[in-house]
Amino acid sequence: MAARATSRRRRTLFLAAAVSAAALSGCFTGERPTLASGPMTSGDDAVDEVLIRLDTAPRSTFSATYEVLTRDGDLLTPVTVAQEGSDRRSVTIGDVRFLFDGSSGATCDLTAGTCSDTIDADLVSDTALTPDFYATGAAARLREDAETRTGQTVAAVEDIAGSPATCVTVPLEGESSTYCALDSGPLARLDASDLRIDLTSWSGTVDESAFSRPD
Repeated sequence: MAARATSRRRRTLFLAAAVSAAALSGCFTGERPTLASGPMTSGDDAVDEVLIRLDTAPRSTFSATYEVLTRDGDLLTPVTVAQEGSDRRSVTIGDVRFLFDGSSGATCDLTAGTCSDTIDADLVSDTALTPDFYATGAAARLREDAETRTGQTVAAVEDIAGSPATCVTVPLEGESSTYCALDSGPLARLDASDLRIDLTSWSGTVDESAFSRPD
């Protein structure tokens, strides 16, 4: 029961962050929600070293692949991210591709061969991911974990997918969560009760094939 409650909380966090980010990019219609004005830092040095990196991720240029385990249902999902600065990015979660280009956005079903001119994060809700999981989404849940930690955090430096990553493990009630981020910003690992996200490859260049549409 506790694991399911945690999973629901995580999904809410990820979706809220994604809606805010996409709204700022003009990918939703109607009145735009605003981002919460929370603190940029947590007050914990180990947490803040990871947050500093995650907060730069939305402005980075890179291509990356991930393997994601959604523990509820033991669902394994391949994920690809390609981003060119803050205006252009592609996030492919399973067979769903989210495309952002300036103020426009699209969601494509690669299996059905169709696209819509909106960002529909509900299509990947079974994975507990949203299009900003590697940046804003991860930073949002790390900030929340830092606020509810039950003990001292543990800092570490690891080599993940051939690149140095800064990590922090946050003790929580009955569990702990580990976050790692590359120096260039993107999430490199998240190991929590609901999700395991592992970076499997990274490049400082953009893979243009990630921006192709099936139509």
